[in-house]
Amino acid sequence: MSKNKILVPVDRRKAGQCSDVIHRAPPRARAEFSNPLGMRLIHCLAKPACTALIILLAACGGSLTDEQRKKLHEGMEDHKITQVSDNEIVTAAMDEGRRVFDTLEKSHFDIPTSQRIARERKVKVRFITPGTSDALEVENQIIQAYIVGSVTGATQDNIQKLRSGTSTDLQDYDTLLYSRPIVTSQPDGSVNVDGVWNIYLAKRDIVRSLSKK
Repeated sequence: MSKNKILVPVDRRKAGQCSDVIHRAPPRARAEFSNPLGMRLIHCLAKPACTALIILLAACGGSLTDEQRKKLHEGMEDHKITQVSDNEIVTAAMDEGRRVFDTLEKSHFDIPTSQRIARERKVKVRFITPGTSDALEVENQIIQAYIVGSVTGATQDNIQKLRSGTSTDLQDYDTLLYSRPIVTSQPDGSVNVDGVWNIYLAKRDIVRSLSKK
């Protein structure tokens, strides 16, 4: 598991109190006193333990920056007990992908506007054309599937799960990829696939949005 490092300023005058807090902290979170400026470097081995430790440190004299407060809030949100089915996640991701695409379409797929929309919606957006040199493997597979499917008119939008790392568990995914082809009708009734819009959505953000409903 990767280690997230958060610097928490601690008042040295209350070091005695804080040392007691450290000893009472969850076993999977540890602190090191190695900074001459009185910054306590916490290696978070488990987010719930880290969140609890940061709260304790702040209570005994430390102060958090706005960024640290934001991360703390996000961590607490991530660990709320939420009953969300996998089907609900996939359906919500499909709906969000369609909303993002509709917004891109209304902007006439203007590149600067598309980048701004992606930032605002917290998604990654890529337009891939056949033969694009920097296309990812999954993007190449998708566009080839659409080209083959265009013969029979199978060019509907699609959602799929993406896994990071080497896990083979189908449920162990962290990203959902929404794909929407851009096609041109031909005189003979067939369609030509001009390219595919790929919208990457973080599973975590989808779950958060469902939790707020």
